[in-house]
Amino acid sequence: MSNARQIILLLAHRLHNAGMLVVAVGVLALIAHLSAQPLLMAPFAPSILVILAQPRNQSSAPNVLIAAYVVAAVISVLLKDVLPPAWWSVALTTGGAMLALEALDILHPPAVAVPILVMLGNGEFPLAAFTIGVVALAIMSMLGRRLPRWTAATTPAAAPAAPAAPTLVAPSQNAA
Repeated sequence: MSNARQIILLLAHRLHNAGMLVVAVGVLALIAHLSAQPLLMAPFAPSILVILAQPRNQSSAPNVLIAAYVVAAVISVLLKDVLPPAWWSVALTTGGAMLALEALDILHPPAVAVPILVMLGNGEFPLAAFTIGVVALAIMSMLGRRLPRWTAATTPAAAPAAPAAPTLVAPSQNAA
């Protein structure tokens, strides 16, 4: 009976995450559609996975999300005007953004995709759509941190460990 209950709870957890993912991607896809910036989904979609899979991880914190995206975007926009439109400029800008995120201890891996989008983009940086998307991610992060947490107690328990085999002790050589 206990295993069936644990399996049902695990399935409920998976369905909950899938439902949250559908809603979150739907919101961000709507933002990308309305702003005519579909490539904005590239960094935002993996952020949703990080937020859902590890809601209490430092990289899922709302302040880290916002800071990481803003720093990556600022570095990218500044370097786009300075560097030529070359493949190595994309690599250099992405590396610079990653270095800045690590140095500031605001590492959110999906934010490192922003320099790629900015450097390869043909037009102006979509600041309004980007800002709305980042705020939406931060709200999702705050909600994810407040929703009931699925813990290890809801997943199937591991099989009990087998009893340790008895060890043989050699008789002492110094026994009198």
